[in-house]
Amino acid sequence: MKNFSSILLSLSRKSCFTAMATPKKLKVAVLGPSGQCGQCVVNELLSRNHDVVGLSRNPPKTWTSTTNTGSYTAESVDVFDDSSLARAFSKGYDAIVCSYAPPLGDFSKLYQLGVEGHAKIKTALLASDHKGPFVVIGGAGSLHCADRRQLVDQPDFAFGWWYTWPSQHVEYMRVRASDHGATFFSRFIGGFAWARQTVEKTGLLSTVLRPFARLYLRWAKKFLTSNETISLITQSRIALRLWQGVTEKPWTFLSPPGQLRDKGVRTGQYRVYVDTAEDPAVEATERGIYNEDMAVAIVDEVEKNQLNWKHWTCTGPIDLGRW
Repeated sequence: MKNFSSILLSLSRKSCFTAMATPKKLKVAVLGPSGQCGQCVVNELLSRNHDVVGLSRNPPKTWTSTTNTGSYTAESVDVFDDSSLARAFSKGYDAIVCSYAPPLGDFSKLYQLGVEGHAKIKTALLASDHKGPFVVIGGAGSLHCADRRQLVDQPDFAFGWWYTWPSQHVEYMRVRASDHGATFFSRFIGGFAWARQTVEKTGLLSTVLRPFARLYLRWAKKFLTSNETISLITQSRIALRLWQGVTEKPWTFLSPPGQLRDKGVRTGQYRVYVDTAEDPAVEATERGIYNEDMAVAIVDEVEKNQLNWKHWTCTGPIDLGRW
């Protein structure tokens, strides 16, 4: 628990666990407002009466939320045009949240688009006039485990990681893949859940089906450990490395915990861990949070600006509803 104790030295107990209102109205840009993380961040900012500008190639022109008290506008900008992006970053924002992720349509291009995109974002920020908080949202694979190696470097990643997931999280992944139109991936996850259960269950039917389940898991392992499949996670690690060592501008890098779930419950409760190889946030690799509560943590950082030049994560309550 050393990790959590150290962060308590610089953060009040209340700011670590619950959202607090701020008297100052902020102007905040969200790069990538349409993704599952970006949407929750925009909603949280608007609910706290902040003015939000959505930045992307095709950002939503309007924003509808039952809790809106702030204002929302949109600006079209291409992440891969760093000059235009630098100008967009130079428009007097109090803070910028970077929720960029490469499009998921073609796995063979994920790594290239992710690395190039984050490199352009870094170049644009350093060339811009922005001086306030810059919060980058990355991936769980960058978190360090008990052996001080990052999650993405663990044996048989991502298959070995998936195999430890509780059934409820596997089902969440299956449903959300289906919701996003990823039919193949949704069916693959359903097959993975069946095969894992069949291998581990006792009984006559499981005994008969076990050889087929093992064949499926063998194929699943090959798929889940391929470079293309884990490229979304490895490009996020490169994004972190791009920022490490940068001191010209304030930045902070958030890696979600091992089980990130959207369409959950906003409890306003979370716990912060700073992650380093010397003091890994092991608890976070094994726990989760709802996107809604992670957005609370992100907006708290936007308002308080206490984790500059840190790689951090946060956990919160899950399993409060369907998942």
